[in-house]
Amino acid sequence: MIIRGVKAMWRQTEQLLVLGYGFLCYIWALVRNRKSWIVEEWDGERDLESACRIAVFSHFDRYGIVHDYVYYYLQQLAGAGYTILFVSSAPKLSPEAVAILKPLCCMIIRRKNVGYDFAAYKEGIARIPRLERLEALILANDSVYGPFIPLHQVLDQADPEVSDVWSMTDSWQHSYHLQSYFLLFYRSAIVHSEFGRFWRSVHFVQSKAWVIRFYEVGLSKTLLAAGLSCRALFPYRKAMLMVLDFVRESGLLDKEKMGNWPEHKFIAEIYSIMSSNLPLNPTHFFWYHLIGRMGFPFLKRELLEKNPARIPALPYWEREIKQVSDYDTDLIIRHLKRSLRNRSV
Repeated sequence: MIIRGVKAMWRQTEQLLVLGYGFLCYIWALVRNRKSWIVEEWDGERDLESACRIAVFSHFDRYGIVHDYVYYYLQQLAGAGYTILFVSSAPKLSPEAVAILKPLCCMIIRRKNVGYDFAAYKEGIARIPRLERLEALILANDSVYGPFIPLHQVLDQADPEVSDVWSMTDSWQHSYHLQSYFLLFYRSAIVHSEFGRFWRSVHFVQSKAWVIRFYEVGLSKTLLAAGLSCRALFPYRKAMLMVLDFVRESGLLDKEKMGNWPEHKFIAEIYSIMSSNLPLNPTHFFWYHLIGRMGFPFLKRELLEKNPARIPALPYWEREIKQVSDYDTDLIIRHLKRSLRNRSV
């Protein structure tokens, strides 16, 4: 009991230290008052002026590579009718990378890696002339593999009559919010005064915890407070209930059946957390059910590269994708061969 209390106190202290550091980063961003971190830009072959559907895509690679899986994702965005404004925070972009991007993009921007994805989104949005004329705006990044299903089929489910803003998944961690690796804004949200005010308030803060808490979570809070509707195509509660039912019905909680397998302890702990209504990250903990049973079109890169929660059965990711899709999983394997450290696929 004492050890548990000490651990809880340490977690709270750690969170305070992280937020304290974030606050210092925020003050430093205000002091510097940089309007932009863009260092290079190139015109693409698509027309920005006439585009009514635009996707601002945030990219980072320490070597400046536009990997095959990213290029496939961009092709899917273009195939869904979106003109791409590509924003890279890489230290460089080779002439070859720029050349393959130009046919898909209206503009390619390279900026300093300051402020994470929300800073990249801000810089991309600022480059769009007459934002109010857009029918739809997507903000997306390269933190996911996929889509495993044609993107236009997925986006057909995002009805503007049902919601002003859509994401792929939502989360209840910190506070309810749409997860920002993929956001779709329709005109009703784009022209709202709070949309513009929010992006003007985004500063180039070099703290991931600050960006998550005040920009990712803060964006949804701002939109909801303004009376705009926000929905996820693959909502947390639906996925959570599906996993709870599966665990209960499959007998995975039966210790005699499962024996001393490590998976039994993990599943029991996660079941207890879900049953207590404590939130988890759906793209990590529910990946199997999202892809295999709900038609979710993505797999998080971090899950394969780091698996921070030590989720079991992850080596089956390729088999699960192949059962529901003809997506070329070699796109993922080629990227992992370059990026993995002390892990296997």
